Amino acid sequence: MRIIGGEFKSRRLKFKCDPSVRPMTDRMRETLFNILGETVLNARVLDVFAGSGSIGLEALSRSASEVVFVELNSINISIIKRNLAELGLSRKAAIIKSDALKALSRLEGRAENFNLIFLDPPYNKGVMKKILPLLERSDILAPHARVIFHHSAKEDIPNTLTSLLVERSEKIGQARLSFLYRKV
Repeated sequence: MRIIGGEFKSRRLKFKCDPSVRPMTDRMRETLFNILGETVLNARVLDVFAGSGSIGLEALSRSASEVVFVELNSINISIIKRNLAELGLSRKAAIIKSDALKALSRLEGRAENFNLIFLDPPYNKGVMKKILPLLERSDILAPHARVIFHHSAKEDIPNTLTSLLVERSEKIGQARLSFLYRKV
């Protein structure tokens, strides 16, 4: 796994070789960041279900101002820390060791918000139906923020959302990248 673009283009990243972990492929990250374009510049980013941190690290390489990684697994957290240290990016990042729903609830009261929120949960576990309604009511989304959800192509975005709207959805293999924005 490597960084696709920006300041650290082509740098290799450490990641956990585990069949239960499904890191986002280089091709999918390239598609994701090509779609986002310059919206990453100076963005405050939240990388939920961070895994190895490849999405947040890619955002930092492309000039995001800060990334907050949310990850529960201790091994993955040590990998994120190692990748940040090797790239000299530790000062631009924070790591929250927590379950995603608990982390989002804790962030709620901090009076800080994010321009981009990446969600990359395990496939087909019903996570989308819990997290998207929570984000829809949350104050952690900055005005004009985007939520990017990496999910199984078999999962659909809940049709009960009223203020988070699907802007675009790209099917890539067995997966889908859904781009949502908050209706203002």
